[in-house]
Amino acid sequence: MKKILLAFVFIFIFSSQAFSFGIFNIPYNKSDSNFNKLAMRVYNSNSPYIYTYGAYTYNAIPITTTMSGCKIIAVIRTMQGFGNKNIENYRICNGNITEVRNTNPAGWNNLPNGIKPVINNVIAEARQYGKATANYYGYRVIGRAQAYNNGNAVYVYVLNGIKLEAMMRF
Repeated sequence: MKKILLAFVFIFIFSSQAFSFGIFNIPYNKSDSNFNKLAMRVYNSNSPYIYTYGAYTYNAIPITTTMSGCKIIAVIRTMQGFGNKNIENYRICNGNITEVRNTNPAGWNNLPNGIKPVINNVIAEARQYGKATANYYGYRVIGRAQAYNNGNAVYVYVLNGIKLEAMMRF
């Protein structure tokens, strides 16, 4: 009887949405409407936008445009004094938000080792040609050069699907 009761409780807990593992992946845009507003603003203007509201600073960045014309946009929320970041990744097609995925930045140390030489190649090509992209086993590396204080800074975005995994400046 104890085994049946234990099995019933186990099934009940893990079938409930409140206790399922999906609770840890609740999109931030459900509780904070600034994410959607900023994503649409960047979609319409096609330029980055920074917004500060209370203790939060939002950085909305257009990452790339897909072959079908959809735009991939990342909205990064940083809390002042803590430095922790929440990222919502948007795919917007024809003015409609078609997909939203949240992610936490992986950073350089948490990326696959094989992708690091690919990133270095993208940096070199972006310095030479202004921009470059590469694919690596489901990851997409995008590099954009920008003149910065008598030198070329290269901004690198690493995407896994539409999720922004890392954003770095070299």
